[in-house]
Amino acid sequence: MKKLVLNCFLLLIGQLNAFGSTAFQFDDVNSLTLLNPSLTLKANFYFGDQDETALPIAETEFYLLDESLVTILKESGFKPEFVDRKRHKSKLTDKDYLTATAAAFSSEDDESALIALLIKAGISKHKLFTLKTNRSGQANIKELGRGRYYVFGVGKMRDETFVWHFAVDVKSCANRIKIDQYNAEIVFPAED
Repeated sequence: MKKLVLNCFLLLIGQLNAFGSTAFQFDDVNSLTLLNPSLTLKANFYFGDQDETALPIAETEFYLLDESLVTILKESGFKPEFVDRKRHKSKLTDKDYLTATAAAFSSEDDESALIALLIKAGISKHKLFTLKTNRSGQANIKELGRGRYYVFGVGKMRDETFVWHFAVDVKSCANRIKIDQYNAEIVFPAED
């Protein structure tokens, strides 16, 4: 525990050095809240190498859930349909549920809109936080309890829909998540 507090303190000192001591007004801020866990999300689409041009995934909602999306969908009774519009009798995989989610969010037709609405209804019961990215693709939660959360989000770029779905373990101090096309769980092409 002492090591954890020391690491948080050193991180705080590093931030003070990086931003200058005038960046913080300590008389208005309880210094203990600076040690609480926080979560910062940075979302970009990259062109070429990750060091090259980045396009922020702006004005996009990501959700922190208390259960994985797949578990939520299974418990709600949601059954993915496939291109042939038949439900397969074989055991459905996690990827089947995520692909169905991507398909529902990628199309503008009434059936897809209804499926997306049902998915959102299932998520609403498990949604703990909503993070909406700003114009530079960033979002954050200042004070967050420690523990395991599940990140879910859908983004579109040109003719593809990306679904992000992964667990994140929030620990003390600052926690950062990088979101891009390379860590999307599913990439779904738009329908013609």
